[in-house]
Amino acid sequence: MKRKWKLHVPDWGELDQLWKNPHPFCLWPVGNQPFIAHWMDRAVDESIEDIELHVADRPLEVRDYLNGGAYWSRNVSVVPILSDEKAPEDAIPLLGLPQSNKIRARLDNPADLLRHWLDLNREWLNRIDQHELHIESQRCTGGWIGPQSRINQSASLVSPYWIQGKCDIGANVTVGPNACICENTIIDDNATIQDSIVLPGTMVGRNTSLNQVAVDGGLLMDAKHGSRVNISDTFILSDISKRLHKTSLRERLFAMFLFALVAPVIALSRMDWTTIEAHDGRGGAFALKTGVDGCLLTRRWHWLKEVVKGRMRLIGILPRPLEWSIEADHELEQRLTEAPPGFLSLSDLHDCHSPDDPNEWVHASYQALGADKNIIRLIRKNFWRLALKRFA
Repeated sequence: MKRKWKLHVPDWGELDQLWKNPHPFCLWPVGNQPFIAHWMDRAVDESIEDIELHVADRPLEVRDYLNGGAYWSRNVSVVPILSDEKAPEDAIPLLGLPQSNKIRARLDNPADLLRHWLDLNREWLNRIDQHELHIESQRCTGGWIGPQSRINQSASLVSPYWIQGKCDIGANVTVGPNACICENTIIDDNATIQDSIVLPGTMVGRNTSLNQVAVDGGLLMDAKHGSRVNISDTFILSDISKRLHKTSLRERLFAMFLFALVAPVIALSRMDWTTIEAHDGRGGAFALKTGVDGCLLTRRWHWLKEVVKGRMRLIGILPRPLEWSIEADHELEQRLTEAPPGFLSLSDLHDCHSPDDPNEWVHASYQALGADKNIIRLIRKNFWRLALKRFA
């Protein structure tokens, strides 16, 4: 007999005034994955076959992330509701991690929400031995360290702690207790991280002390005082994620392979080309040739050369022509022109293959501003289907 869960995802969107995350709370990271993913893992452990989620806060994003439960091999349905009051009485509210599913106190203000998030990460750290971490390696000091992370010998690691991959921990740094250091971060010499979360792509400057805070690039969110501070001094906190947007050698080699693979087809075809001047995401511009018909792989064949040169990514938002604009939101327009352009994009998944499409900017802004790695996974999964998709 199939077992079924009926769950309710609380709507805490109005309380998110400190981080102002574009994603609902259930997609915020708790340890090594989004909060909702821990419940999906528990469903697998308990052999739950069908899961019904009642969601008021951005249900479409939750549905896209869960993708019908495909990753967990469960049947997952997301039921949009107008408010929490519309959730079924017998639905289990997702207040905490499945092992306890409780909340310390009622959430009345933004500081409460931030403290609850820190509490969830602290609980995950204290239960880390119960989780299956296939990438990180356990240390005798009672913590976990991911691959390609460099830890200075003079650094002090106090359990529990978790350092994800590709991190650089400097001399005389103190990490822990209750410190979550996400991937691609730099902790400079003599810094101290306790009861805090350092989000991906963040550099913590030397002699900086973090306690009961979360930092995202240059943004500091203080749970003790319920405050949000944008740090302008890059020697204290800074966003290094733009450095991580460089086209990798693997991307360049794959683009070179695709370019050579399609070259004979292009040579035998009678493709008509148009040329546009587009933003390169770095304040400059480049000329892009685009075919007028055929599949995306042939229409954008010339774009592959820009990937090989490192001026584009394989996956990014569609290149924005220099004359492109959003009259209603010039700030968003500026941010999109500064986002790394790509050969394939989230917009292509939604059949919007040009920035001139009236709905394309919605998908582009979600991809550019959300920094959701699940988008990259989704496009990689559908890469060949998209690349060979034909349209007139």
